[in-house]
Amino acid sequence: MYETEVQDTKSVSKWGVLIAALLGGFMVILNNSLMNVALPYFMDLFQITAVEGQWIVTAFALGMAIVMPLTSYLSKRFGPKKIFLLGTLIFFAGSLAGPFSWNFTSIIAFRLLQGFGGGLIMPLTMMLIFKHFPKNERGFALGIWGIAAMVAPTIGPTLGGVLLEFFSWEMLFYINVPTAFIAAGAALYFLQKDAEPTMLRFDWRGFLFISFGLVTTMIGIDLLQSYSGELWVYGLIIAGVTGLVLFIWQELTSDEPLLNIRILKNAVFSGSLLVINFSVMAMFSVLLFVPILIQDIYGYSPLYAGFVLFPQAISMGIAMTIGGRVLDKKGPYIVIMTGVVVTTIATFAIGFSIGQVGIVMLIVFLVIQGIGNGLINTPASTAGLNALKEAHVPAGSAFNNVSRQLMKVICIVFLSIFFEYRRGMHVTQNEWIVAGEQAVRDSYLLVASLLVASIILVFYLRKRW
Repeated sequence: MYETEVQDTKSVSKWGVLIAALLGGFMVILNNSLMNVALPYFMDLFQITAVEGQWIVTAFALGMAIVMPLTSYLSKRFGPKKIFLLGTLIFFAGSLAGPFSWNFTSIIAFRLLQGFGGGLIMPLTMMLIFKHFPKNERGFALGIWGIAAMVAPTIGPTLGGVLLEFFSWEMLFYINVPTAFIAAGAALYFLQKDAEPTMLRFDWRGFLFISFGLVTTMIGIDLLQSYSGELWVYGLIIAGVTGLVLFIWQELTSDEPLLNIRILKNAVFSGSLLVINFSVMAMFSVLLFVPILIQDIYGYSPLYAGFVLFPQAISMGIAMTIGGRVLDKKGPYIVIMTGVVVTTIATFAIGFSIGQVGIVMLIVFLVIQGIGNGLINTPASTAGLNALKEAHVPAGSAFNNVSRQLMKVICIVFLSIFFEYRRGMHVTQNEWIVAGEQAVRDSYLLVASLLVASIILVFYLRKRW
């Protein structure tokens, strides 16, 4: 059981554990977002298409999705400290090997290796926080951790732009080497020694089903960007969904499931996952469309796009910390409802303002959206995991992180397809820049319309939180 893994939490600094978790999470997420502004560079370097270039990001997400379901089993079988260090070592190896990539295939392989390491680290960071912090402090602690989970994707393009502007693409990998050393050192120093290993049977069928299901579904969705009319692509998606259904069947019939999916019966936890997915959609709409608007449509540099995104990162981090404190004192409903309303209104404002206001006003709207999003994500994660029994937190953390990865891929693919469709519609009547602006506007308004559902969902959950 989860409780038996704890030896003597009083002898362990909970703030030290938070530092180790923060460094691990920040390292993994920052690494991924560094690549967003570098995709045009890699397209030119390896002479590949935009769809092929997207695999530099997708490969990392696939690697994480494959190993994330294993973290609950591995942490019980071997101990969270060992698995955290193993994940850091694998991530370090992928980062060290990346600069030696000799072609596009090799860089994808090293990104996949990085994803394997990151997939072991991310669920453990949340699990360790919940293991060492009491319920009335978890919101604040996870709010600080959330600075890594939500702000790193926004800071990443700025840093990536600086590295590409003044150094070389190899630095996008090398920068992870010292951060991996620091994260490993913090884990060695702050994390308590693992308890005696628990002998558990490994659910091989469950692992094969969920791995096949997640990978096939994500690949199928990604291929929709360039093969939307091909039946075999839809066949891939159907096969992936079938694999996930078989995984559910396997876990419900297994005496020792890989992931206890029965926790999804908990309405608060399931509802929190949906709210988090809306938050992820809002965040990745910004990370996708702002660089397109600034770089592709207006012709500015990646560094300029990064600086446009940076103020939102700061506002999001501040809001996360405040939101966590409010959640600990007042409960989740007030802070999360405020967050979804502010995020929805700000997203509508961004959509209507594209092409109508200057960059400064756009940054103001992005900051307001960042505040709203900061009030959603970590408070919703905390409320959902708090609703579970302590023994179910590792599985809940894995579900939380897998859903984020899957939602990220879905958002990037479907919003990209929608954007290109709308730009094609507008370009027949307008010049390229105006058509691009209108397509970005339409895309933001679509996201804002979908976010309205999050307000309804949070209102429905108000009496359960």
